[in-house]
Amino acid sequence: MKFSSNKNVLLKVLTNVSRSVSAKSNIPALSGINITVKESRALFEGFNMEFGITTSISISDSEEGSIVVPAKLFTDIIKSLPESSVLFATKGNEVLISCSESKFSISGIPSEDFPKLPSIEDEKELIVSSQIIKNMIQQTIFAVADNVENSGVHTGELWHLKNNLLTVVAVDGFRMAVRKEQVNIPDDFKVIIPGKALSEVLRLISDDQDIKIYVSERYAFFKLGDYTFLSRLLEGNFIDYISAIPSDCSTKAKINVKDAILSLDRVAVVINDHLQNPVKAIIDPSGIFKLSCSTSSGKSNDEFDAKVEGEVVEIAFNDRYMIDALKNADTDEVILEFTSALKPIKIIPTQSDSFVFLVLPVRMKNEE
Repeated sequence: MKFSSNKNVLLKVLTNVSRSVSAKSNIPALSGINITVKESRALFEGFNMEFGITTSISISDSEEGSIVVPAKLFTDIIKSLPESSVLFATKGNEVLISCSESKFSISGIPSEDFPKLPSIEDEKELIVSSQIIKNMIQQTIFAVADNVENSGVHTGELWHLKNNLLTVVAVDGFRMAVRKEQVNIPDDFKVIIPGKALSEVLRLISDDQDIKIYVSERYAFFKLGDYTFLSRLLEGNFIDYISAIPSDCSTKAKINVKDAILSLDRVAVVINDHLQNPVKAIIDPSGIFKLSCSTSSGKSNDEFDAKVEGEVVEIAFNDRYMIDALKNADTDEVILEFTSALKPIKIIPTQSDSFVFLVLPVRMKNEE
């Protein structure tokens, strides 16, 4: 087996595919990238048993064959080479790499030891613009739970397609993000895709491409230009997100997102990793959104203007959860809806229903 390729083309592929390589595995082949040469193309595959990335590039001077190369070592070697053509060849399980005056010899693993990746068979093709998928993931991924032992399926996102409406939901027990988009896709499905996998999908998305999505019983596939990303689906019961969203409210506050974030940042100066007191808010119909915080290191107060309808509200919440929601709103203004001091704060856009963010309040201690 042999082939020749440009150093930078090869490095880009290795960098992307390596993200699906297992850092620690009892199967040595999973710490490598499977390379298969056929005709004038080289196929690169990485798989950690949870998600995988594959792609192929055009090559020259090729001889067909396959081998698994250690991902980190091979990538480091290619990264160190001069800007020139790289010649890759094998002699048994020995991998020979040469570029200008640089020559390396490393040990490979037979491709037979690399697990066969799941493939797209009879799954229906769903085509969605890259910008829509990118926005939907970005506006929800922050709310995915990161505790695998306690959170189970909520370490993933629910992707629900029904009646041409694609809904993506993330929840971690303290907040929830729901993003909806009308799509011209008649098929229905409901799957849970791991958050870690979707973070990798984000890295592969280019703004000038449509994304093809395929869903099988156990896997989701994303075709992103020259790359195919596949992820194992999570199994279990996802939260009933529709019933979790408050349907009424006693107070609405229309706020400027930038003003709110800056005010929250100032108030949160007295909060640190060891002092996790919540921020208290008083929303006054006169048009003032007052914030305060008190920890053993000090007290802070700030306020900003808001257009308020309804009753006076006093509520406390985690500053980071609120800031995360506001930063991911991707709009200049949002509406905050309040029901009571113990009900979730609902954050929605002013001109559409494309997203709903919920932030759970923190119970305030009785002040003496």
